[in-house]
Amino acid sequence: MQKMSFTELSLSQFYQVAKLRQDVFIIEQQSIYPDLDDMDGEAIHFLCWASVQTDVKLMAYARYRFCDLINQVKIERVVLAVEARSKGLGKQLMQEIITDIQTQHAGMPISLSSQLAAQAFYQGLGFVAEGDSYDDGGIEHITMWYRF
Repeated sequence: MQKMSFTELSLSQFYQVAKLRQDVFIIEQQSIYPDLDDMDGEAIHFLCWASVQTDVKLMAYARYRFCDLINQVKIERVVLAVEARSKGLGKQLMQEIITDIQTQHAGMPISLSSQLAAQAFYQGLGFVAEGDSYDDGGIEHITMWYRF
């Protein structure tokens, strides 16, 4: 697992991040939305590769951002390649991100926008759903919180 700022990502690494997000969110899930949202530059990125040699095959990815105006940390763009699903990689990725947030932003509430199909996964990690579900790019989502 690699933790990197945007400026630390090589062009090849960011290409693989964008491709994995496109392949899953836009093509597989048929959700047309602006994935490249101008937030990558302020985010911390977590990348999990198929082997110790990076840049070979990106298997899992997520980012988080500290949002000063609303005093919270947001986890976003959690995505796994098809062949990486149901193998515990998503749980490992999320646990590393939560641990990093606890270290870097102690006491800050963490939010994420979960697809309804993934809600139970996030609940298993300690997230709690809040509010009503809403449509985001043609897929129902719900806001979830992790509070220390």
